[in-house]
Amino acid sequence: MSARPPILPPSIGMLAMLGVFVLHFIKPIAMLFPYPINYMGLVLIAAGALVNIIAERDLQRFGAPFDANGQASQLVEGGLYRFSRNPAYLGMILIAAGITVWVGSLSPWLVVLFLPPIMGKLYVCQEESALKDRFGLNYDQYCAKVPRWIRFSKADS
Repeated sequence: MSARPPILPPSIGMLAMLGVFVLHFIKPIAMLFPYPINYMGLVLIAAGALVNIIAERDLQRFGAPFDANGQASQLVEGGLYRFSRNPAYLGMILIAAGITVWVGSLSPWLVVLFLPPIMGKLYVCQEESALKDRFGLNYDQYCAKVPRWIRFSKADS
């Protein structure tokens, strides 16, 4: 497994949020969500924050503390982890999307578009490799049941 990037995932989330504001104020291409429709973004921000809080609680509840640097002590398959193998990253993406809706312009959507592949490349692939090494067949079975990002229905699996 390759070394973990020197920047932790929450920092990438913060950089993404900063990128949303920078693109909006430097190059606001078109207004997609004018006032007052842009306030729908606050719902996405709140949903993303709630997803992050619940994901952290699920890790604690199932005996796997939320530690971005540590190794997994437990394979968590309950709570939000029944629907996504990466709910905390989904929460960050929801927050970035919410801020993008809130600022209203088109250009910040570039950040939201590139955030999942960046998170996948920098963190998810390495974390999945470490989980596979640690939990083997149990992790393979979990991956067969639960998608990397999200499942809305049985057909999405």
